[in-house]
Amino acid sequence: MEFNSVDVKEELLQFLKMGFKDAKVRMNVFKADPQTEAELPCVGINRVSDSEAAHILGDFGGEDFDRESLEFSEIYSTHFQESMEVRIWHTNADERERAYRILKALLMLFRPVSVQKGLLSFSMEAGKDESDFTGQVAPFPVYWASIVITYLNPLDVQTTEHVDAISGFTSMGGVSIGG
Repeated sequence: MEFNSVDVKEELLQFLKMGFKDAKVRMNVFKADPQTEAELPCVGINRVSDSEAAHILGDFGGEDFDRESLEFSEIYSTHFQESMEVRIWHTNADERERAYRILKALLMLFRPVSVQKGLLSFSMEAGKDESDFTGQVAPFPVYWASIVITYLNPLDVQTTEHVDAISGFTSMGGVSIGG
């Protein structure tokens, strides 16, 4: 079985790391929220939702037979509507705002890159500021702001099996051909 889908968390992680580096801003980027104060300041990428958006009965996309390799393939396709919450975490509320604006600009630059990779309907919803005074991440207040990105991610799954060549057959009347 082979499948084709965009690993958005990984693509976004690498894109944001390079973007903050190019902007000369020290920023860690993770596929989750920070666990310790040593990880701050950082961006955490978290999956919010992942649901099938365009379910088609059977999702059958086609079949193919390669006569040389004797391989039969079937392809099944669908689209998943996925959302990621991208949070910027900082120890200083003012610096969080500066980093947030950079993050928002980087996500705008990520949009055409993601479309080239096969994503559809990429959109952003932004504007949530929060603070954490619980001491769970750090023994001092931590500030974060989030942007949620939503997009359609195609999923193509191909199954392949090797088949044996037919060397002969017998008809109902007892006549044998080949073999």
